[in-house]
Amino acid sequence: METKLGSCSDQQSVVVENHISEQIDAIADSDWPRAYEYAAASFQKSVSLDQFKRVINRQYLYLIFNEGFTFGECTNTDQGINQIVEIDFQGKKRTLSYDLTLIGERLGVVAATENMPTDEVAT
Repeated sequence: METKLGSCSDQQSVVVENHISEQIDAIADSDWPRAYEYAAASFQKSVSLDQFKRVINRQYLYLIFNEGFTFGECTNTDQGINQIVEIDFQGKKRTLSYDLTLIGERLGVVAATENMPTDEVAT
């Protein structure tokens, strides 16, 4: 899959969305080994399955108990691919910025960082 900096191609967007959907669905099912499989090899080298499970349970409960999710912008960056995902949880939307790598044919999640709403940031 040829990549250029900027917006993802339609084909790339579908592949990325499927990958993230599968990981979120595995997390929601508490299928930790399957969810962990969607992580990048570099992530798996530095974070064990148990650590992964603990981080999700502490900081990302809204992924486990999500009420659906939608995809925003997908962008090719110098580091890989960035995908915005909105998670529906308890009547609110939580926005995650997913960073992924594509090494060979293997797509993997490196990190998911919550984007805090700008209207709640003190100035």
